[in-house]
Amino acid sequence: MDSPGYTEKFKCTLFIMLAIAAIMTTMPVVTNAITDAIKVEAQSHGIDASSVYETKSVDLGNNIKNLVILIPNEGHESQNIGDQSTDQRLVNQPYIPQSVTVPVGTAITWFNGDVDHDHKITLAGQGNNLNNMIFDSDDFAYNTASQPVVMNNTGSFDYYQADVNNEDTDFVMNGTIYVVGKSDNPNVTTGNSTVQPSANIDTIGTLMVPTEDLPKYTSDLENGGFSILSTYNFNDIRLGDPQTLIIWGTSSSGTNSLENVVSQLEQITPTLPYS
Repeated sequence: MDSPGYTEKFKCTLFIMLAIAAIMTTMPVVTNAITDAIKVEAQSHGIDASSVYETKSVDLGNNIKNLVILIPNEGHESQNIGDQSTDQRLVNQPYIPQSVTVPVGTAITWFNGDVDHDHKITLAGQGNNLNNMIFDSDDFAYNTASQPVVMNNTGSFDYYQADVNNEDTDFVMNGTIYVVGKSDNPNVTTGNSTVQPSANIDTIGTLMVPTEDLPKYTSDLENGGFSILSTYNFNDIRLGDPQTLIIWGTSSSGTNSLENVVSQLEQITPTLPYS
């Protein structure tokens, strides 16, 4: 029992057992670190609804051809501190998303979800200089969309609408578009997604719905050929009622043109309780 060979074998076995125990102890830490790193990488260039809400911006990849920016209900109410109508807002930005980075060649459309309010979009070179105006949508009514504008040149561009609020006449709805070369923008990935987008998704947009009605509108969107890429729950500014920001994706290829995508939205939006 006390022979040198037995003692050496015992020591070797003990060492192996201790090594295995150490590996088993550290494995969850290493696994979690790797998982967290993957999550960060996935979301750093991703479409994540919580990030869109918090940062008011999104960065799209080369595989996205169309972006539909939502004008949310009560989007015309002032965001200026001290203005009379600031407590009438539902969400923290007049356009969702308010700031976007897109590859050159992306077509951008604005969809009017602001009940009983007409809107128009003026797009200009940065600085809101009317002499640099690139696009003027003219008025488009609630539950309709502007004509798309294709961003064929790189650079920074402002879009805006003034005279939208009779109580707060100085309030201007505004947003920014950054257009970059395709080589600078990798393919889009998603973070916090309920459905991973398929390869044919080339159109991205947003929708705001009451959280309690999320299952209904998720079903309506999916039945209309949309994928739910990400969702984020928040309390609206006006009454504190729970709302959900949905980021959806779909294809506009083949017979499912951008016009058909907008038509699907036009069937869903009037059923929202905001109207």
